[in-house]
Amino acid sequence: MTTHVGRRVPRVDAREKVTGTAVYGVDVRLPGMLHGATLRSPYPHARIISIDTKAAAAAPGVEVIVTGRGFPFIFGSAIKDQPFLAIDRVRYVGEPVVAIAARTEAQAQEAVDLLKVEYEVLPAVLDPLQALEVDAPLVHPDMHTYDRGPHEIVPNTNINTLWTFERGDVQAGFAAADLVVEDEFTAHALSHAALEPHVAVARYEAATGAYTVWVSTDRPFQLRGELTAALGIPSDKMRLIVANVGGSFGGKNTLIAESIAVALARYAGGAPVRVEFSREDDLVATQTRVPAIMKIKTGVTNDGILTARSADILWDSGAYTSNTVGVAIRGSSTIFGPYRIPDLALVARQVYTNRAITGSYRGYGTTQVTWACESQMDMIAARLEIDPVAFRIRNAYEEGDSYINEQIMHGVGLRESLERTSDEIGWGDVDRRPAPHLRRGKGIATMIKPTATPTSSNCVIKVEDDGRVSVLVAAPEIGSGQATVLAQMAADAVGVPIESVVIPPTDTAFSPFNGPVASSRTTYHVGNAIRMAGGDVREKILATAAEVLGFEPEILELVDGKIVVEGESVTTVAGLLGGFGFEGHSVTAEARFTTRGSPLLKAPPPYDWMSSIFWMFATHAVELEVDTETGVVRIIKVAAAQDVGRAINPMTCEQQIEGGVVMGISNALFEEFKGSGGRIENGSFAEYKLAAMPDLPEIIPIIVESDHSEAPFGAKGVGEPAAAATPPAIANALYDAVGIRITDLPLTAEKVLEAIAEAAARDGE
Repeated sequence: MTTHVGRRVPRVDAREKVTGTAVYGVDVRLPGMLHGATLRSPYPHARIISIDTKAAAAAPGVEVIVTGRGFPFIFGSAIKDQPFLAIDRVRYVGEPVVAIAARTEAQAQEAVDLLKVEYEVLPAVLDPLQALEVDAPLVHPDMHTYDRGPHEIVPNTNINTLWTFERGDVQAGFAAADLVVEDEFTAHALSHAALEPHVAVARYEAATGAYTVWVSTDRPFQLRGELTAALGIPSDKMRLIVANVGGSFGGKNTLIAESIAVALARYAGGAPVRVEFSREDDLVATQTRVPAIMKIKTGVTNDGILTARSADILWDSGAYTSNTVGVAIRGSSTIFGPYRIPDLALVARQVYTNRAITGSYRGYGTTQVTWACESQMDMIAARLEIDPVAFRIRNAYEEGDSYINEQIMHGVGLRESLERTSDEIGWGDVDRRPAPHLRRGKGIATMIKPTATPTSSNCVIKVEDDGRVSVLVAAPEIGSGQATVLAQMAADAVGVPIESVVIPPTDTAFSPFNGPVASSRTTYHVGNAIRMAGGDVREKILATAAEVLGFEPEILELVDGKIVVEGESVTTVAGLLGGFGFEGHSVTAEARFTTRGSPLLKAPPPYDWMSSIFWMFATHAVELEVDTETGVVRIIKVAAAQDVGRAINPMTCEQQIEGGVVMGISNALFEEFKGSGGRIENGSFAEYKLAAMPDLPEIIPIIVESDHSEAPFGAKGVGEPAAAATPPAIANALYDAVGIRITDLPLTAEKVLEAIAEAAARDGE
């Protein structure tokens, strides 16, 4: 029985956020702080001939000027390929070339305008297909010499990632099919569009050689690792402190503002240096979602049984790999969808181009491949004249099925998500023509996603003599509500009121190690560590109570902060621990949770690494309306179901689902980078269109609870899958409404109107 888990608990940080007292990365201000600004490359590819800093150095307020040659360090997660500042060449428009720190932001920016850089413009690769050509310019001619992980590259090309997968005999599977379809889909680059821009404050102490960096990130220990590896210093010389994070969506998980702040701080004489990106820099000079070109071929019998699928995926990492290698491998594997398909084959390639850096984005590749998989599922259903929902259910994973690497899957709520969303949307019942120029339709799409596996989380719980429970975990609050969910689990694990639980800000000097707040892993992994440490704390408190009060330990209970004997409260935790007076007393426990070695991950090599400790499933059903005179698509209703294992906080789960739907609508209908020659030209929210309140429909979040045997209180993750199924569901509803199929995102009014006109011409209207 649980007291707090499963309840709609208001967010524990709601008051400070509503009143404006919450501290974010942009709020960090330190005495004597300098302000940084950056000169960025105007070219997609050029050699740096010379940099003239004389005029800038003499400008008012300027304290530090740093170039790549003055700070020649390289960082990267899977491939160390990115300089803090461009050293000998620039590889994309917006790459930082020179950084300046001055006493005010205005002085720093004015000094940047005085810098003079001479470039030799080089041939650029601006398209991933061009990057594959034999005579294409090489973005990184020395890629084969870079320090990198074990993944495969193709030397002397632009291919920085190559991954292939086979199961069964795909050609035999196609031969056994009655119908084989082959289609190509494209998914475009997207901004993470977090409200808080990239920001960092760094300070360097020459006497100790240590850095302290105040960051806005979802993975402080991983950033610390990238920094220490790049600079060649031990981990105790790099301290990262994280307050609240004003949104991430995958965009704040590598070095962006941090690398510039650290470079400036190194020469600032002990003064802290603050670097905050403008909105334009945030949009055009940081990570975007990884664009993809996806060719997918599927075999199916006349009665709707999938027999085989092959896929060829081309990912565009931009000028550097950042963390896109994982996207290209983990994300690619889910193009097979949440379906039983006996014969499979996949080729995934990722290439360098002279475009903005790409990286992880909410869903980690699943938003792109789900677009292709689920669009084609409807196209097949139409060819076979089978109901799209029935077609999916016929092939959908069920409890105990094996994944593509033969891992047995548990906690599979996929079928229920399909059934409940289709029921909620009123599947099969639609007023197709509410007005002469309007058409209505309904569509559905589903998806599957793994979580990063294996990873680990650590937790320290300390109960003070006043009954306060401090939970030390390195899980920064990024806006998704995990602080509340973790507090709920801690309160139940220990047996105290949630009001007594405190989760301090993350500080790598004091917080125990945790993997990233990403991959929807936090509730499961940190929750398990909290459950383990909390149980230990509870036992220690009861043992102390037994000793002090003279009771047998087995008859004592800890309920809502009270020591209870046979249903009667005899004291409180505060009364018990506070009674030690000057001697003092606190109770502490720590725990480490790792998924490594779990029997649930068992799968035969060589693909055992593909196993996931839990699998996430989500289904979205859409009803929309199309204006055939303008091409404008209006979403009327979205029913969105997600298998969360168990909802620790149903309200937070619903908020995540609703936010994911909004993101999916925005991705599908509105968001699009515009520009030419490698330059992004719509660098503001006035020009980079996001879905706004008038664009939003009725959203019905549906929580599916499948439970999970090794999860804390049965809970899996919820955050990442929530956006992936919306775009293909919209495309499928668009086809249902007006009979047009668009395979390249976004589904703008111009594209819709053009497709309607082309369809009318083909039909002779």
